[in-house]
Amino acid sequence: MNDQIPNSNNYIPRLKLVDFSLRLSIIPLSLASLCLTVTNNEDNPDYGSIQFLNFSGLKYMVAVAALATGYAFVAAISTWIHCLVNKTWVFFVSDQ
Repeated sequence: MNDQIPNSNNYIPRLKLVDFSLRLSIIPLSLASLCLTVTNNEDNPDYGSIQFLNFSGLKYMVAVAALATGYAFVAAISTWIHCLVNKTWVFFVSDQ
């Protein structure tokens, strides 16, 4: 029974590692979405040059992706640094 619960200081709980990994995986995906949206330019014979700045919906999407990137970074860092947020309910509520 003692083999199931490691008592070492180097033990990392699986749930904490999964949470950190998922939050960390959001960062490059959001950054890729930002870069792809901002740098995409199309030439249409009917409408002319179509750019990211021409559409308010794309501006909104870039803002949301930037917020998601920042939030994921703060949440991932605070997983390991307990002095930033010591209440898990803060991230539970903000994740909702």
